[in-house]
Amino acid sequence: MKIQPVIMSGGSGTRLWPLSRTARPKQFLKLVTDKSMFQETALRVHDETGAYQNPVIIAGRKHGAIVAEQLTEIGIEPAEIILEPCPRNTAAVAAVAACWVARGEEDTLVLLMPADHHIADAGEFRRAVDAGAKAAEDGYIVTFGIKPESPHTGYGYIQTGAKLRTSVFEVAAFKEKPELKTAEKYIDDGGYFWNAGIFLFSAKAMLDELERHAPDIRKSASKALEESAMSGAALRLDEPAFELCPSNSIDYAVMEKTEKAAIVAPVDVGWTDIGSWSELDALLTGENVVAIGSENCVIRSDGPMVGVAGVDNLIIVATSDAVLVARRDNAQEVRAIVEELKKRGRADLL
Repeated sequence: MKIQPVIMSGGSGTRLWPLSRTARPKQFLKLVTDKSMFQETALRVHDETGAYQNPVIIAGRKHGAIVAEQLTEIGIEPAEIILEPCPRNTAAVAAVAACWVARGEEDTLVLLMPADHHIADAGEFRRAVDAGAKAAEDGYIVTFGIKPESPHTGYGYIQTGAKLRTSVFEVAAFKEKPELKTAEKYIDDGGYFWNAGIFLFSAKAMLDELERHAPDIRKSASKALEESAMSGAALRLDEPAFELCPSNSIDYAVMEKTEKAAIVAPVDVGWTDIGSWSELDALLTGENVVAIGSENCVIRSDGPMVGVAGVDNLIIVATSDAVLVARRDNAQEVRAIVEELKKRGRADLL
């Protein structure tokens, strides 16, 4: 059975300001390799075996052109580019994806992936998808549990339950982002894995569970797709219908309520949620960077020359119109800077 990749590309990436902006959020930036994370995601499920169909992209309303441009750069033809008129979180995206796929064959498997994660080992990732495919064919909504490398407090966790088959388990519980002591207990106990927010399911299974647990989301998303219209090369969802869709994550709307949740674990693929500058490896070199006697810093400039001496544990990011300086262990607070700029009406910096 072929798998239909659907790439969720609606994120704003505010914690990666000033490089990540409204017009070009983090998924379209080259932060880890010579390709953007969006391009990496598309290439991850583009192989010569023919197991994966051309991807469907669900993106923000302003990003149709950049999606098309970046796919052209890597030689991938999209099955569809779908534009959201407003953000409505991942449950709405899952509903639109399932409705789109069900137009063809409702038993087709959908692989729903965020566009803004880095995965170092694409081959191992595809093997994890293969491991979960049979459970998805049997009606389970499968997620993927990343092998934890540390008691990270910035990720949600998934607890494994009864074994279904090799490397596939029922989900016992979803856990919120924990405090450090709780995260350490998860690691010590075993059977807890980072929630990567990647899902594999048949269109029918997702639509059935949405009807059972979040019927308003299914109804609004379905209507928005039915009444969509082409806008250039992209399909624009109907705005009035989509605005009525409740905003909720797929975890809250479906996964924490369904009896059909399963998990592939452990998945060891070099996964990183590039949620902040601190998630990147220390970077002390670059065409516009001179660092002397410094360590444990992330320094990047797409604008002026940046010179530092004798510093540690800093993030310094410069563009043509803004400079960020923050402690590396306080990277999450970058979002507060963005909120303050909004209050000041500095749309030119957002």
